[in-house]
Amino acid sequence: MLIRKYENSDFDQLCHVMDRARLQELKTANMEQVFIQLRDAPYLGYLLKCKIYMATKEEKIVGFVGLRPHELSFLYVDPTFQNHGVGKKLIEFALKRLERPIKLEVFTDNLAAKALYEKYGFKVVKTVVEKWSDEYPVEFSQDTMEMK
Repeated sequence: MLIRKYENSDFDQLCHVMDRARLQELKTANMEQVFIQLRDAPYLGYLLKCKIYMATKEEKIVGFVGLRPHELSFLYVDPTFQNHGVGKKLIEFALKRLERPIKLEVFTDNLAAKALYEKYGFKVVKTVVEKWSDEYPVEFSQDTMEMK
């Protein structure tokens, strides 16, 4: 597996990975109804302003991380490639590039992601319950995790 910088030509594959993984993530929180494809998502601009690194296997993008100072903003792995060490490699790659303390946010019910983060020393420092939006007034719980 190779991890490299994002290039504009990666956009379609980035969307594919993000959409598949995001839908899976939302299902863990019983929130599939709020799913929006990355191309239409209000956070697309935020993602594209991150330092993005792509995990590839045989030229195929299988996951990515988005980094900001002191923040692991995005870490998604295509569901087909989960439990194959991709997330582990991406988090190790990210931790070498981020200064402490490092924060991230994760759905409280996303136990698989939280277990991965905890393995690397992240701890829950805050839990917030809020509604998604006026259009989708669904309550959800999100944890802020931090590594000192």
